[in-house]
Amino acid sequence: MNRTMTAPLKRFPWMRTEANADMTPSFRWIMLFLFFAGLLACLCPTANAAGWDTSIDFRTRLQSFANRDFNASLRDDQWSFDNRLYLKMHGNLGAGLSAWLQPQAVFISNHAPNGTSQRLTQADLLQAWLQYDVETQGTRFSVRFGRQQLVYGDQRLLGHLGWKDVARTFDGIKLMLHRDHLRLDVFAVHPADIGQMTPNPASPHGSALVTWEDRTLIGGYGTCFIGTKTGVDAYFINWRHNQRAAVGKGRNVQTFGVRTFGSWQGFDATFEAAFQRGTWQNGIAQNASAFAAKAGYSLEFWHTRVGIEYDFSPGDDKADPATHKNFVFPFHTNHMHYGEMDYFSWANMKDFRISLSTSPISGLTFTGSVHFLSLDKARGDWLNVVGTGTVFPGAPSYIQTRAGTEIDLKAIYKTPRVPGLALVAQYALFNPGAAVAERNGGRADTARFAYAFAHYVF
Repeated sequence: MNRTMTAPLKRFPWMRTEANADMTPSFRWIMLFLFFAGLLACLCPTANAAGWDTSIDFRTRLQSFANRDFNASLRDDQWSFDNRLYLKMHGNLGAGLSAWLQPQAVFISNHAPNGTSQRLTQADLLQAWLQYDVETQGTRFSVRFGRQQLVYGDQRLLGHLGWKDVARTFDGIKLMLHRDHLRLDVFAVHPADIGQMTPNPASPHGSALVTWEDRTLIGGYGTCFIGTKTGVDAYFINWRHNQRAAVGKGRNVQTFGVRTFGSWQGFDATFEAAFQRGTWQNGIAQNASAFAAKAGYSLEFWHTRVGIEYDFSPGDDKADPATHKNFVFPFHTNHMHYGEMDYFSWANMKDFRISLSTSPISGLTFTGSVHFLSLDKARGDWLNVVGTGTVFPGAPSYIQTRAGTEIDLKAIYKTPRVPGLALVAQYALFNPGAAVAERNGGRADTARFAYAFAHYVF
């Protein structure tokens, strides 16, 4: 739920010293990959002629969170200032080979009123992959190897978390097949060792939440286009933790689903249904589902779109300790769907959303959303944006399900005078309902979240 999560203090982990002697095996073979990519660039005559397309992506952001625990009697306001720099390089090496390099540097300063502060820096690789493409008889086949991001559909399952300072990325291999109106990706990866971080007084430089090396994702995502903007997605993803994992030992969850999407004469609509079966952890089965439907209508007047959305996932009332019924998938981008304040994931929830987007003048866009949020099972856990963390743990005595109403307002300005520059400001307010008062000792005070940032690509 904390937007200031970042990665541990590991400066230039490819420099093997006593301080980083535990450099992960994945990072070693990525460095090996970079060596061979550079070697190919030198050996291929066409590569030297092609060169590299480069860009620099810089973002600076100030954000604050007030009354996160819905208790105004406790002064727990937090604010942070963070800066993120990406260098993107894409090279055509010839003979069907291409490469993408994206090193990053991050500096974050977190502050809390109780004296807790944290300053984190990191230099790492967000992406570093080598790709081979071959095309024959209208069919293009590609193989991508290395560190890469996975982004599919509405990002309810797989997204890049681009708003974060250290966005999500994976190490592994992906096969891609494109033919006419068909697209199919098959991948075998594990989350890259760029650990998510959270402020912790006991750990002034942060600490890793999970051991990524013990997790794997194997799956496929296919799309069939019926028209230019209309089609059907189908996917299957196996999410596994081995017995060395820090959490969820023995996890072996199969997630499968379908997503339909379409756009015609100003109307657009999407429906998605996902299901999970398998093993949640040793001795506990997984049996969960989640559903989403949204629709909108766009007007030429001020480029305005009005939309509605309903998201639902049955909760776990904990009546059967041998079965875990909360839908959980940790590689999503949930806040863009269920509220910018990150109080909800796609589990044990109901969310009815009304949204509006409009551009009254060139370069200026206003967006707004109202979420009416509730729990599906009062006895179940109220899960935050990451899906595995709780806003409030469940209990057999709970009967209230109305979580509250969230209002999100955002302004985005892009000026043609400075191409590549975007200025963004947001304000969000969560007005808690009866479920908060029941779980929070009667306290149900309003929570607030705000940020402003400048993003420049050149």
